[in-house]
Amino acid sequence: MSIISTDFKFFIENDINPFILFSSKGSILYLNKSAELILGIDTQKELFSLALSHAPQSFGNRMTAIELSFSSFDFYGLNTLYVNDNEIGLQLYSRPRPKITKEGKLEGYSLTDLNLLLQANIELFNINYCGKISLMTDYSMPDIQLQQNSFSRLLRKVFAQFGSTLSVEITLNVKMGSIVIISDKKYPIFSLKLTADHRKNTIDHAIDELALSNHIDTKFQHNTIVLEIPAIT
Repeated sequence: MSIISTDFKFFIENDINPFILFSSKGSILYLNKSAELILGIDTQKELFSLALSHAPQSFGNRMTAIELSFSSFDFYGLNTLYVNDNEIGLQLYSRPRPKITKEGKLEGYSLTDLNLLLQANIELFNINYCGKISLMTDYSMPDIQLQQNSFSRLLRKVFAQFGSTLSVEITLNVKMGSIVIISDKKYPIFSLKLTADHRKNTIDHAIDELALSNHIDTKFQHNTIVLEIPAIT
C-alpha cells in the first residue's frame, strides 16, 4: 500500500463545494473558500441546524438529496460527517453550471435592452394593477440576447400571479458567483425577482415550461418568483 504525503486540506480549500467544520456548540472551526461566499450570521445557524438534523445516527457520514439556496448559490444535496463528539462537518453540493448550445442561443434571439423590455411589461401590468410597484435595477447592465416576444409572454404570466397583491417588489441584478456556459464561453446570469405578501401559484408549471424554452431557470416560493436569465451578449 502506497503512502500519500499530499496535504488534502489544499483540495478541500479550493473545492467548488462549500465545506464547514463546526464544533459541537455550533462555532466554526474551519471553512473553505466556497463556504466563505455563502456564510452570514443567520446562515451559520441554519447550516449548523442542517448538519445536526441530517447527521448519521452513529460516527460516519450521511449524504442527503435536498434543494437549498444560500446567498444566490444553489445546491442539490449535502453530506454530513463526524468521527467524534466534538466536531461535525457539512459539505454542500453545488448545482452544476447550465450549458447551452450555440444553435439554441441564436435561433429567434436578438440583442435586447432587458431593462427597457422589463419596464414596458411593468407598464402594461400596471394598467389594471391597483397596488404599488417598486423596481430596483442596475441600468448599466449590457444588452443581452433574448427572444423578445416569448420573454414578454413569460413576464406577463409571472406578473399575473401578483395581480391581487397590495404591492410588489421587483429587483433585477447580476447573480454573483454564477455563470452559464455557451459554446465553451462563460456568461453571467441576471436574476429577476418578484416578491409580495402572496401570489397565485396555479400556473407555475406553465411558467416553468415557458422559461425553460428560453433557457431561463425558475425558482418558486409562496410569495416569490425568481427568473435566472443567461446574459448572452
